[in-house]
Amino acid sequence: MVTKFGAGGASSSRNSDTLRTIFLNPRVVGVALALDFTHLHTPKLLTSAPLYVINKEYPLGTWNTLASTSNTVYPDTLNICIAKINYQVSLKDASGCTSTSNFIAGTYTNTKAPEQPYVDSISVLPNGFTTIGWQIPLDKDIDKYTIQYLVGGTNQPIDTIKGRNSTSYTYAYPTANTAQVGLFVKALDSCGLGGTLNYQLRTMYVQTTYDRCAYQTTLKWNRYVWSDIRGVYPESTKEYRIYYSINNGGFGMVGATSDTNFIHTNVAPGKNVCYFVRVVNQRQTITASSNRRCFFSDQVEAPAYIYLKTASIVGKTSAEIKVYIDNLKSSRGITIQRSENEIDFKDVGFITSTGGAHYSFSDGKIEPAKKAYSYRALIVDSCGNTRSSSNVARTILLKVHEDDNQLFTKQLSWSDYKGFGGAVSGYNIYRILNEDISTALVGTTDALTTYFTDNLENSAPRGARIDYVVQAVEGIGNPYGIFEMSNSNAVPVYMEGTIFVPNAFAPEGVNTTWLPITHFVEKAEYHVSVFNRWGKKVFESHDDKRAWDGADCISDVYVYLIDYKNARGEYLQVKGTVSLMR
Repeated sequence: MVTKFGAGGASSSRNSDTLRTIFLNPRVVGVALALDFTHLHTPKLLTSAPLYVINKEYPLGTWNTLASTSNTVYPDTLNICIAKINYQVSLKDASGCTSTSNFIAGTYTNTKAPEQPYVDSISVLPNGFTTIGWQIPLDKDIDKYTIQYLVGGTNQPIDTIKGRNSTSYTYAYPTANTAQVGLFVKALDSCGLGGTLNYQLRTMYVQTTYDRCAYQTTLKWNRYVWSDIRGVYPESTKEYRIYYSINNGGFGMVGATSDTNFIHTNVAPGKNVCYFVRVVNQRQTITASSNRRCFFSDQVEAPAYIYLKTASIVGKTSAEIKVYIDNLKSSRGITIQRSENEIDFKDVGFITSTGGAHYSFSDGKIEPAKKAYSYRALIVDSCGNTRSSSNVARTILLKVHEDDNQLFTKQLSWSDYKGFGGAVSGYNIYRILNEDISTALVGTTDALTTYFTDNLENSAPRGARIDYVVQAVEGIGNPYGIFEMSNSNAVPVYMEGTIFVPNAFAPEGVNTTWLPITHFVEKAEYHVSVFNRWGKKVFESHDDKRAWDGADCISDVYVYLIDYKNARGEYLQVKGTVSLMR
């Protein structure tokens, strides 16, 4: 373009710059449509806008801006199978003018298959159904998803999910409770083109083995496989978490591992227990769960009951424990435990089972005169595990108090006995002279009375050694039909042995014999001798009831010598003189 000026237009300006029309020429490149167009001017005019505007008419009658770009090639990916589409390119100028390209109208077909959906989890629901979840691919032209299921080594389509924004599917059969389940998803576009599938995906299938002797469960499962797609963050396993439930209660985590096996110890015996495993990715944003494995944590057979019949003091340092068990079921034996506070029990012995129902144990390391002891018995089954526990029995602690104002009066008090299945009906009080218990019952009390007062005065001539024992007597109502008794510790009473010796007697008078009177003297250790003034023995006896009648002896003063043992076990001697008068 030139400008003519001057007279008759004889003069001309310099030529203007040369402009070309924008020529749009779409080309199919791979799976995209390349919108290729020419520049208005090379280089671009200083007054031209920095960006070309690409307009697209789709659907027909509706124009939209596809893109603004400085390049002369721009790709447009189709999100439909086949469509009629119109394109035009424009470029604005600072002068207010707009240059436009040719108008292109064409029919285009999508040849690109959708990308593989990224499956982030394949998981088993509590009811055994399998659910699979995925992320929506970038492709716009996704019409539906097909679901395939691995059956006998073959992948078979089983369902179709409509809509690009669908992200999950649930296979409503509990197959995952008995084996691994392979569930796969493929995206399909509106042309029916489908992408690839990840055939490595499997549910985690957990199997359990329960050791009823060790009370532990071994769990094993297959490794979880994550999807691996170009352009998507590669996930990996952080850990497997093991969850555990008792009697349909809530699940709690009992451990975690990076392996595909786990041993859970201290499983609650005799319960309905359930397990499942949950995998967690490194970022802890995705999880997937295995099937649930439930079973009853049974135990080996053991006696149905164990009953401690009695705990009774025997001697100065021992207690006898009697036990009754159910012998219809076998066991390894019985553990005997002792406590001083009825709370903290410690093992003191073991009784090996012989197949019988009645057992006895002697605990010889106690101080029954200082404290009462509690006992219980526990069944040990054939695995060596402690099972049921018996009732608790507590021994009697007896104490005897002196009365300073009454020499022969003794105050007895004792702790109540605990443990009889039929409760305590009452207490027997025994005063044992010279270790003879056959005639020693001196009183009884009811179950609520734990004290007694005894007078020893009439027992003084009968012997020196005296012990008290209280005996608890079981009442009726024992659930096993057993009737038992329990003895307390024995408390010795030390009365000082005394001997009254007459100093004269007259065989033909009122006091015809001479006899020392003994109180609380050991009869078996008594010995008396009488001598005349020349040292000849004229009388001797080991019987404290035998008197000297002075036969064949003259009136004179005689010397006596008495040896005896008092209640404390001390050997003593008494010397003196006695006058015989005729």
